Amino acid sequence: MKNERYYYSIMEPFEREAYKKIYEGIKAYALNILITLPLTKEKIEKIYRKVLFDNPLFFYINQTVIKMRYCPGEFILMPEYIFRINESEAITRDIRKVVNKVSTSAQKYSGNEFRLEKYFHDSMVKSIVYDHDALTAKDKYNAFSVVGAFLDKTAVCEGIAKAFKVLCNEHAIKCIVALGKASPDRIYDEESYHAWNLVKINGDSYHVDVTWDNRYHDEGAEHISYDYFNLTTSEILIDHQPEDVLPLCTSEKLNYFTCTDSNVSTFEELCRLIRNRRHLKMIVFRMLNDKGEFSTEEEMHEKVIYAAERELEDIIKTGNVKIAFNELHRIGKIKIK
Repeated sequence: MKNERYYYSIMEPFEREAYKKIYEGIKAYALNILITLPLTKEKIEKIYRKVLFDNPLFFYINQTVIKMRYCPGEFILMPEYIFRINESEAITRDIRKVVNKVSTSAQKYSGNEFRLEKYFHDSMVKSIVYDHDALTAKDKYNAFSVVGAFLDKTAVCEGIAKAFKVLCNEHAIKCIVALGKASPDRIYDEESYHAWNLVKINGDSYHVDVTWDNRYHDEGAEHISYDYFNLTTSEILIDHQPEDVLPLCTSEKLNYFTCTDSNVSTFEELCRLIRNRRHLKMIVFRMLNDKGEFSTEEEMHEKVIYAAERELEDIIKTGNVKIAFNELHRIGKIKIK
């Protein structure tokens, strides 16, 4: 399968040498990988993680631990293999079948990177359930790799982000697995480690968080969210903290709300959007503050509720309307049952 190795491309010479040793060692199922370079233990651990992020098909490694022994002048990495070689080969074939199936369905969007990206995003949201148990269990290794995402259909953010990279790279869309912390209340601690993606579409880079867009399997939700689809750097930094220096994302051209004409700047624009989309099961929009409206959370809430009451009065009377907000990103959602 096609693959892009972003982290290798930005490394210094000594780091690249260590990367290649680790890469070749894992590829050969080496039990010990000797590193005799002027690098610290912390740097080697970071390079090891980047090898796994760059190469999602190294799923046969325990992604959750890094075992290393120090001897004078050298470090010895001891990868923990969770599948035998023949098992890995069979699993790779199964993953290939899944990727081929998604790729075949996506052929109708060939030549349109935005539509391809959206199709991969949507297919993953619909097919993968977030594996909360894997965060505390000691033996749910698959959830952190593409095996969980593609075959088990349950994964955590790391497995989801790696699978999204595989799909994008297969269609020559540049994609990075980003690691850092994320928190809806912006309190970043040891519990808030998170992985998401960067893509390069039509020459511009964007952040995409498939995990945080996965509301499809939440109780009573059953919809695809696009709150974190093609964000700028300033937008993702509202509630995400990348661990690494990543490509700067400044374009808003392919943000979901921009592409679907779902930005509103005034109350009247909001009413018109709701009126025109009342036939949909989910009406979503982003409230801009470029014209002085929607300046506070309270104002956003009040105007959305008022607009919904005005434009959906007959539906509201039946009790079949639910309103939700992502206040940090100024997004409103009206679900019509």
